Amino acid sequence: MKLTMISQGPRQPLILVLLLVLTAPGAAAENVLRLQARDGGRDGRVVLIANLDDDDRDGLPDAADNVINGVTDLLDTTPLVIEADDPAVTAVRLTSDSDAIRFFRPVGRSSDRKDDAEAAAWEPLAGRPLPLVAGRGEVRLECRQWIAAEPGWNGCGRIEAVGLEAAGNERGRGLIEAVVAPVRLVAETAAVRQVFVAAGRYDNAEFVTGLRELLGAMDVPLVVHQAGSWQEMWMQDTMELAATAVPGRQPVAMTVVLAGLRGKDPFPETLLGPDVAIARVAEPRPLAGGDAWADWYGNLTVSPATEAWPEGRVIYGRNSVTGDGFHPEVVRFLAAQRAQPPIWIDTSWLLIKHVDEIVAFLPGRDGKGVMLVPDPLAGLEAARAAGLPVASGPAGGAFASANRRIAAMIDEMLTGRGEVPLAGDAGKPAPSGGLLALLDWDPARVIRLPVAFEPPDDLAADGAVQGATAIWSNPVNMLFVNGTVICGRAGMPAGVIDACRHAFEAAGGERVVFVDDACYQRAKGNVHCATNTRREPPAEVAEEIPRAPSATVGP
Repeated sequence: MKLTMISQGPRQPLILVLLLVLTAPGAAAENVLRLQARDGGRDGRVVLIANLDDDDRDGLPDAADNVINGVTDLLDTTPLVIEADDPAVTAVRLTSDSDAIRFFRPVGRSSDRKDDAEAAAWEPLAGRPLPLVAGRGEVRLECRQWIAAEPGWNGCGRIEAVGLEAAGNERGRGLIEAVVAPVRLVAETAAVRQVFVAAGRYDNAEFVTGLRELLGAMDVPLVVHQAGSWQEMWMQDTMELAATAVPGRQPVAMTVVLAGLRGKDPFPETLLGPDVAIARVAEPRPLAGGDAWADWYGNLTVSPATEAWPEGRVIYGRNSVTGDGFHPEVVRFLAAQRAQPPIWIDTSWLLIKHVDEIVAFLPGRDGKGVMLVPDPLAGLEAARAAGLPVASGPAGGAFASANRRIAAMIDEMLTGRGEVPLAGDAGKPAPSGGLLALLDWDPARVIRLPVAFEPPDDLAADGAVQGATAIWSNPVNMLFVNGTVICGRAGMPAGVIDACRHAFEAAGGERVVFVDDACYQRAKGNVHCATNTRREPPAEVAEEIPRAPSATVGP
């Protein structure tokens, strides 16, 4: 006797045909599962999306209730069609070994309807047998949780189908694996849907007005949030906008907002709505001193896709002196997605120890990606050429020494050639090479931008630098929007502006615009820190979703 499970993906027509051979009691336990792939389906599995957006706008994730909330919510569930070729099988009993997966059955539905009445014609299966009509039945699969959002949940579940005769006797069974699509960070080279900025605590009205005009000419909406605290003015740090999609389908299924970790981040919660979910991955930590800003989302980014890493790798900052880095629970959550293995780089020498001060990416003229990093030696020479006081006089020696030391640390972070590791794989104590090796990144695809850093009043006895700040707008901390580079210019010498313009163009910027970001530069941040973006995920997501997590990881 044979049972066929046909899986269809969200927002897409038929995707998989999964063939399970059910064996009668006492027969050889074959449990054979064969796959006929029609649109990129994968052997023996069905891929689900965590249904945690809010299609009916009731302020709660859709999976928080026990109904399908309209036709748009129906599209976030996965159809599973069951067919048995043995006429003695009149029903099936479906179970899952995961509480995160549940079943809905149809009630008087018409298969060709695509309206809210169609969505209302589904109810929880709730352990009841599913009747088969002419050997066929259908359910909807809903997932209620992200991978690793709860302890022990690896995003995989086993669905068992048991054939039933009219008298209730079991007549064969079959298994299929269900896996949850991972949450992925979206590279900052991707197309932009929306830009976010805050107002109300800094004198940034001119900046906001100019940004609105600039984005308006590109048909990109600007969302302005009225901040209730100064922390909210740093919009990049209040949230990370990621995405989830089922492999082989058209993106995007859902935007996933990683909610703020500072205890002063009300804005991300307001974004919950259709196709936008909120992931509360961790709680704020009581950080202080030089690591007080470690959990701000400017300390988290992702590299663009490469041949070695088709979805890029998560990059976060870690203070190699204290050992503190970005929130370990978030790092573990991202590692558990098994899509973009996290790596850390050293941020110890900065005052605001964030990766977006050290590394950024542009698409490159050939679309293969270019890495941007600071060039303190070029910045030192530019400061001297411009006659800046910080580069001369009694403080000039310490200024020069600090920038030479920072330049050496950046090189060691990139190449791994220093005595102390300044980059590494999350959770692996042994050195694993520099950032370039970890990303399998061609050194020829690194462009250095002139920026000098002012050290703290007193350098350490060994010349080590901690607490450095850029003396003009850090060009690495720029915003890239649909071909346009938007870079701060506060305090920048004219020669630095020209050099950065040429560098951005060489890195794939079709247009370069310099804006006055003095209101942020005074507070030790720049354009990227001040903004956030909702971006399109890649047109294709990785085909392979591992069946189980790899080793336990952490920062």
